[in-house]
Amino acid sequence: MRDGPRRLPLIALGALGALIALILAGTYIYRERGSTGVLVDTGGSGGGGQTTEVFTVDGDWDLRWSYDCSPSLRNLFRKVDHCDFFLTVKQMSDCQVSPENQGINQHRVKDQGVVHYHAGGTFYFVVESDGSWTATVTGSGRASGVGPAPHCSEG
Repeated sequence: MRDGPRRLPLIALGALGALIALILAGTYIYRERGSTGVLVDTGGSGGGGQTTEVFTVDGDWDLRWSYDCSPSLRNLFRKVDHCDFFLTVKQMSDCQVSPENQGINQHRVKDQGVVHYHAGGTFYFVVESDGSWTATVTGSGRASGVGPAPHCSEG
């Protein structure tokens, strides 16, 4: 009779452990199929033609971008009064500019914004900027973790 009541806490602990394992497995499976969240979070500075990793979105997605060409030691001698920032959305299928997802073209010292896109697919960015920049993609999909090279010539 004493063995029965002593086993109840062990059974409850085992059931709780099994429940936690099921929740974690379900979260992992959902994430693998495609989740809504940050797909790409990247940045760089200066130079032209920098490419980001390839990402696939299932439908609507957002691009949060920023750039800054504020005076720094690097450009004090250049007397920069404005800066060019170009972010081009390219399709991975043919390495061409996405007709549905227009990129960003800015000519100021510093700016930021969010663009809402509605056409899904597999894309990457080509960024040209005189200063530092960031780009974050959120939506339902997945990121590859690698750039477009050798498939597209920019990479």
